[in-house]
Amino acid sequence: MQLDVRLASPSSDNYLGRHDGGSGTSTTLGCQLLGMNCNTPTDFTFSLKGFWKRGGDTDIHTDGWGVAFYEQNGIRQFHDVEAAATSPMANFLSNHPIRTTNMMAHIRFATVGEVQLSNVHPFCREMWGVNFCFAMNGDVPMFKKDPCTKLTSLGPGDSPCKEESYYNPVGSTDSEAAFCAILNALRVRFQRLPSLPVLYDALRQLCDDIIADDPKETIMNFLLTCGPNTLWVYSWPGQRPGSKTWNGLYYTTREFPFATTHLRDVDYSVDFSTRTTQEDCVSVITTKPLTDDEEWIELQKGELVVFDQGRPNISHRSLFEIELLGRGLQSTVLEKPLLEEDMRKYNLDPSCFQGSFI
Repeated sequence: MQLDVRLASPSSDNYLGRHDGGSGTSTTLGCQLLGMNCNTPTDFTFSLKGFWKRGGDTDIHTDGWGVAFYEQNGIRQFHDVEAAATSPMANFLSNHPIRTTNMMAHIRFATVGEVQLSNVHPFCREMWGVNFCFAMNGDVPMFKKDPCTKLTSLGPGDSPCKEESYYNPVGSTDSEAAFCAILNALRVRFQRLPSLPVLYDALRQLCDDIIADDPKETIMNFLLTCGPNTLWVYSWPGQRPGSKTWNGLYYTTREFPFATTHLRDVDYSVDFSTRTTQEDCVSVITTKPLTDDEEWIELQKGELVVFDQGRPNISHRSLFEIELLGRGLQSTVLEKPLLEEDMRKYNLDPSCFQGSFI
């Protein structure tokens, strides 16, 4: 498939609420996020053309940009402190079709941390022999107060562990501090590779812990990838003091029949019906809707959605189905998850997954 990708009409599972994204992007958001997940390698130039405009042209996010995307289990990263709207490297990426099944991008307006390369998202770390990537926007008081804060709720006996400091921030953003704290907590908790439903519940618990520290002041929206298959999207939206701008996350899913789509930030359209097949499916996730002729669904407050093969997933059953397709975490370092045992913990009968090998 070429180019990223029409909106699927909401299904019965689309419990996600909506918020008026507005027609413009004038904002006091600290950063903006872009993610793409699809079922076949797809280029993301269409979305980048609009997204980069917000990095100094149609919006104020001029303090750097970054992109990370997977090639099988490997990952390519591009970072720059120049504004995306004027960066030659950003322009190159938006005009050269690079295909992937899983990617994220970020444009920065510095609120915590200096304008320097070490503070540019996405941040990447290896854990369990898997490349994890993370990009965030918002304000997280827990890590502004202490970047070394430990998340201990997943650990044995709910007690701190020395190993929780295995990952440490290189820069000075609360975003990178949150990423490292999440990885440290997961590393302590799991000595066997977690199945996707187990990882889902662990991440939900960690997000709840972060929010509980200051639920009124915390704004936390992030994209997390753990390999080439799944894109994890979390939203705790809100507004900065004195701002009328809503800071959340939206997504649109494009699939057959495809249509022509027009960007908000630049006069540019693509007829996806001429560039796709009937099997193609892509979801695009962003801080503010990128197009003006598609339906964008906002994540609910506190919602964690897992995208795989271009589709959103929220149930334990659907996450087990992804596992049984061989699209869970891929590692040669830790033992594989015990899927049948995990299924029974969630009161799911393994025999119900017809044709699957456990």
